[in-house]
Amino acid sequence: MKMINTGIFARPKRILICSCLLVLLFAEPTATASGATYLEARELPPPPEATLDDEVNINVKNFGDYEIRTGVTDSKVAVIAIHGGKIEQGTSELAYALSARNHYNYYTYLGVRDKDNASLHIPSAQFEEPAALAMVAQSETTLSIHGCSGAGEFTYIGGLDTPLAGKVKDALTEYGFTVLDAPKHLAGLSPDNIVNRNQNGGGVQLEISKGLRAQFLDADSSQLTRYVAALSEALGNRP
Repeated sequence: MKMINTGIFARPKRILICSCLLVLLFAEPTATASGATYLEARELPPPPEATLDDEVNINVKNFGDYEIRTGVTDSKVAVIAIHGGKIEQGTSELAYALSARNHYNYYTYLGVRDKDNASLHIPSAQFEEPAALAMVAQSETTLSIHGCSGAGEFTYIGGLDTPLAGKVKDALTEYGFTVLDAPKHLAGLSPDNIVNRNQNGGGVQLEISKGLRAQFLDADSSQLTRYVAALSEALGNRP
């Protein structure tokens, strides 16, 4: 699901370089895209529900078109959703729910535009937002949550941490979820993919269908709770 940004951050003269935040430019020569930069943020108070527990607060930074939210714990596990918010809906919610249950480190990059959030999509192998890179680099286990197309309810599993990927597949299957072999372009096998840039050189990437993610967002559905339980079991509640 490669998409290149044609409209994001179209005002370079107004970009302020923050001393604590690198401004990065990505470009990929495909049919529809150009690149993305990470701009200076303004601090926002976290939303009322945005806390992993009584001890961990979610840090929220707003960049206009998107937000970055992080929750840092003492865990060696990081759960990230780099296409969150309105880019691939349901991914931030799942990442947060899993992190909250297990006290894992949490990161999400959320599209918050009224429209055209797809243009905020940055390919995983080119995603180098500093806070995300730092969190992943300090983790031993990394789970990256993504969304893919498909009206059915299924999950593709990829990434270079094949032992953990196998455990995730077994757990999801045991809980009644459908797991399919990931197509090559969604397999998350590049060492440059952010999920594989942790201390062990490999993580697990989940690509969750639109149909299943819609279930996660249904307040009356138990799918999100069951999915989180399956992932927690696969991770073995790793500290």
